[in-house]
Amino acid sequence: MDSSADRTEGVRNIGGLVAVAVGVVAVAAVAVAAIIVGGSTAATVASSTAGVIGSIVGAYFGVKIGSDSTRSAAEGERKQAAKAAVFAAHLPEAKADRVLTVAEEATRDVPPAA
Repeated sequence: MDSSADRTEGVRNIGGLVAVAVGVVAVAAVAVAAIIVGGSTAATVASSTAGVIGSIVGAYFGVKIGSDSTRSAAEGERKQAAKAAVFAAHLPEAKADRVLTVAEEATRDVPPAA
């Protein structure tokens, strides 16, 4: 990746983490206010807040891990396609038709003919 893409990715990661932190702080503030005010619902609000915070944080990291895995898989696919292009460029012309046939069969999960 170039430096601009790295910078953009860094800003996106920090922005997402800040958004999650702000959400957690806001929900925690509601819980603290409920506890300070007291009453019969303070315990219910506090325990519900714990569930909301857990859901927010879990969703953030679940999406983050999923997007990182997708990016990694796409990068691996790009590298393999580049390798295949280099191999194809060095293939003797006489064998090109046979190799194309075998490649098409491989994409359909058909075992190549002998």
